[in-house]
Amino acid sequence: MNTGTDVTTAATPYGRAALVAASVVAGALAVPPHPVATPLCAAGFGLFALFGLFVWRWSRLPLVRLAASGGMSRLVRPAICIAAGLGVGLLILAVMRIVIEPVVPAIASRIAAAGALPVWRRVAIIYVAAVGEELIFRLFLLSAVAGVAARLFAHSRDAPAPAAVWTAISLSALLFAAAHLPSWSGLSSGVVVPLLVMALNAAGGIVLGYVFATRGIVAAMWVHAGADCAIQLIGPLTG
Repeated sequence: MNTGTDVTTAATPYGRAALVAASVVAGALAVPPHPVATPLCAAGFGLFALFGLFVWRWSRLPLVRLAASGGMSRLVRPAICIAAGLGVGLLILAVMRIVIEPVVPAIASRIAAAGALPVWRRVAIIYVAAVGEELIFRLFLLSAVAGVAARLFAHSRDAPAPAAVWTAISLSALLFAAAHLPSWSGLSSGVVVPLLVMALNAAGGIVLGYVFATRGIVAAMWVHAGADCAIQLIGPLTG
């Protein structure tokens, strides 16, 4: 995965500022409007983004770009990432409809419940999830695991080896999947639903981890947003 890019120069000040600003907005949208909770949450997201950037630089993961180059690439790259994420999300949606729903019919009402929300609210949920979850599970957690692995199994000045990066991707994907289990509790008393939820979200987490490790945190956020668009916006239309 190491392309030789100097990790200390890959992120520009503009890119870092844009990431922090996007994180502040996500924090403000994560809670209902409140004179105290809203600014506190916004500040917390911004500070966590700064901390995540510090951990990423410490990890020495290569090829992490925070800002696209000029010209049409500013539009083309996000569009490609969203399209890729949409494809992943549609695949997950198909598994939910074709595999899970016949076993657990309650999944249909859960998907329909998303459609009951206003579109602007669903877009806000997509934005908060794409930014917040990528900050936690990729920028911070994946970077931390990769950095620790690099220092345990290689020279402290070397970038993480591919095995260390894939270990970090896999661990962050499993924790990402586990974090989604509580929201699915109550749909079934068996183990089928938890296992399928873990498998689907872990697969998505691996894709997002690979995108982060090879294309950067902003690309991972766009892919995540595309996948959530399939679930939140297209999913209710398939009932």
